[in-house]
Amino acid sequence: MDQPTRPSKTIACLSAQIKIGGTLAYALFDSGSNTDAATPEYTKVVKGAQIALDEPVNLQLGCKGSQSQISYGTRVEVGFGGISGFHYFDQVNLDRYDVVIGTPFMNKHGVKLDFETREIRFPNGRVVKAMSSLEDSTLVAERRGPRAPRPTTKVLVPRD
Repeated sequence: MDQPTRPSKTIACLSAQIKIGGTLAYALFDSGSNTDAATPEYTKVVKGAQIALDEPVNLQLGCKGSQSQISYGTRVEVGFGGISGFHYFDQVNLDRYDVVIGTPFMNKHGVKLDFETREIRFPNGRVVKAMSSLEDSTLVAERRGPRAPRPTTKVLVPRD
């Protein structure tokens, strides 16, 4: 059996650019994450204090055997969707995003994810529109910068 074809609309995550630490962060809103996380690089950009944890905490990812450790956290100011104040984020080496907004933040602030309308809703009535797949891929490409041209391989053909 072949894997079913999934239209891009059905697999699109809810991501947005939101204000954290006084600058725009590329954020994934992840209802499957039981932590809020920021990259160490983003923490440095927003001048967030690095807080050493007394004991490292295991971070179990979705795949069996795939895990990491959290040794540091940070508290930075958030300001989006009508929410303002300081919030704790674990420092995690994320691949694509600056931050992951997980269930601790969403439960604390009553954030609701609407996949049908692709909106992130706040209890005060404010709505953040999630990025489209095109906006998302364009942002990722811009952040990676221009790619170096691929080296060409010359094929030598022997002459007779």
